[in-house]
Amino acid sequence: MMKRKRDRLSILFDILKALSEEPQNPTKLTTTVNMPYDRLKKLLDELVEKGLLQYEEYGRVRMYSLSREGARVYEELKKVRKVLQDYGLLD
Repeated sequence: MMKRKRDRLSILFDILKALSEEPQNPTKLTTTVNMPYDRLKKLLDELVEKGLLQYEEYGRVRMYSLSREGARVYEELKKVRKVLQDYGLLD
């Protein structure tokens, strides 16, 4: 059976969830969220631009984490996801 492709919301949720647990560099995040680096990098840049993520540079390594706004959005998404699951509209 072929696995269904994740939609953009699921991917964003997975990124926010991973970063809510601990700051991560892009290499570790690719494994955590199961996504190729080039696609992940575009999303990370977009989330930084929108103010949901922040990063610190340690030499050549960027460590990404949730901004305060990113943490708020993640908490709201968790609530919405739970409601949809409770109604059987999400796996």
